[in-house]
Amino acid sequence: MHLKHSFTSEAELKEKLDFIYSQSKKGKYFHGILEVAFNEVTITTAIHNIKANKGAKTPGVDNNKIDKCLQMKKDELIKLIQKQVRNYKPRLVKRIYIKKSNGKLRPLGIPTILERIIQECIRIVIEPIVEAKFFPNSFGFRPYRATKHAVMDIVSKVNVNSKVKPTYIIEGDIKSFFDNINHRILLKKLWKMGVRDKKILAILKKMLEAGYLEENSFYSTEMGTVQGGVISPLLANVYLNDFD
Repeated sequence: MHLKHSFTSEAELKEKLDFIYSQSKKGKYFHGILEVAFNEVTITTAIHNIKANKGAKTPGVDNNKIDKCLQMKKDELIKLIQKQVRNYKPRLVKRIYIKKSNGKLRPLGIPTILERIIQECIRIVIEPIVEAKFFPNSFGFRPYRATKHAVMDIVSKVNVNSKVKPTYIIEGDIKSFFDNINHRILLKKLWKMGVRDKKILAILKKMLEAGYLEENSFYSTEMGTVQGGVISPLLANVYLNDFD
């Protein structure tokens, strides 16, 4: 299915996303995602979303904050983002470390503001495609879902009125999951789930391989997706879907 990208308001964008979700539920595949993702309305929505994020004031390797984008004229900013996408060359990700509850350090990647906007534009459009394919028992990093919903699901299964009831709860953790995602497998999974726009997949591939900067030293990223990237939680769920 080739998506039309002639919409002029956020209400029409929402209708488009709802349509994509419903068609994905029916098993449809999608082309023309790039044009929808970088329509003026989608870009404006992405900027608002990034602005509302608590990390908007944190600069990437270029030291620019969201304020610099907001000071630009709207048309100039939109044209800049569209130009960046046409000749896409991702900027390096800045790597920092944050302390976990157990005292260990967790790596966190901080893309530039423009990279975050580009990621958010893509996330907005591919999310309904893959959300339609996700399993109902998956709760992490998903819209309108939280830990409390996972707990309620477990409680309902334990208390189900049946002769056969669950007797085990298994708790586990995938060590360094975000750092070890295989790019080739991830892109194949996106294709399988309906993301059939080769231009979008090419951008995601470059994004994943961008590399990161840590204390002025460059490191390549042949594996993994940036923990801290706007689109990373969605890509993580795509990768885990078969496991779910």
